[in-house]
Amino acid sequence: MRIIVTGANGRLGRVVVAHLLEQGMEVVGLDREIISQSGASMIQVDLCDLGQVFGALVGAEAIVHLGAIPTPKGRPPELVYRNNVMSQFNIFEAAARLGIQRVVSASSISAFGFPFQHRWSEPLYLPLDEAHPLLPQDAYGLSKATGEEIAAAYSRRTGASAASLRISTIVSDEMMQPLLERVRQNPGNWASSFWSYVHVNDVAQACLLALTHPYEGHQIFHITSNDTSTELPTDELLERWFPNVPRRTNSREPRWSLIDGTRAEEMLGYHPQYRWSNLSATADEHAL
Repeated sequence: MRIIVTGANGRLGRVVVAHLLEQGMEVVGLDREIISQSGASMIQVDLCDLGQVFGALVGAEAIVHLGAIPTPKGRPPELVYRNNVMSQFNIFEAAARLGIQRVVSASSISAFGFPFQHRWSEPLYLPLDEAHPLLPQDAYGLSKATGEEIAAAYSRRTGASAASLRISTIVSDEMMQPLLERVRQNPGNWASSFWSYVHVNDVAQACLLALTHPYEGHQIFHITSNDTSTELPTDELLERWFPNVPRRTNSREPRWSLIDGTRAEEMLGYHPQYRWSNLSATADEHAL
């Protein structure tokens, strides 16, 4: 299976490329700058140039589209929106015309509108499921919400299938402890992202599952750790920061996730393998 991975040189892209190669897939990585990766062919492409995208996608059987500006911070909002939306449009336009039948693209929980909001707002209910309205205020969240509409239009137009993966804050083993410390010092700073996170290896797993599992049309999946980045019980977090938001769960876990990952589990068989408590326990065992 010949797979195109855009943003292949990014922190997530490198892990996804390696994971797909381990599964015996032929991988072609696209990025603005070429950094060789063992086992993968690399093509230098500006994803905002439709002609370059067409040329790079010829012969592909499926696409994992990760190439985007990953945060609104440090860049003008019009640049973030234009880059992310045009690259998304170009990938799906070329896929439609070339007859590519499966595209997996990286959306974000920022599509809901809360993580980078300019003015404080609250969800209609928690945990957030895929049916909750998208209410973006910022350019990044708006670009991800628009990207999901582009994916849906591709499926309506062609009858092909597309997955939009709404990904939580991505961490690696090295990033986990610093994140936990920042959250411990000021948990309120992470309320707008609902203390959610996901390990980069679990995102790679989700990309593979979204490529290979059967489903029709455009599907949206939450990709998270099904955990929170704080030792505080979730009910306590809600009492302090979201006391008026209705709760829709009967979970007995003390740190139940505010991002509902049930759909990814049921439709893709996605089961996150990495939680900070597990990583911390492993580190403690190695220290003995």
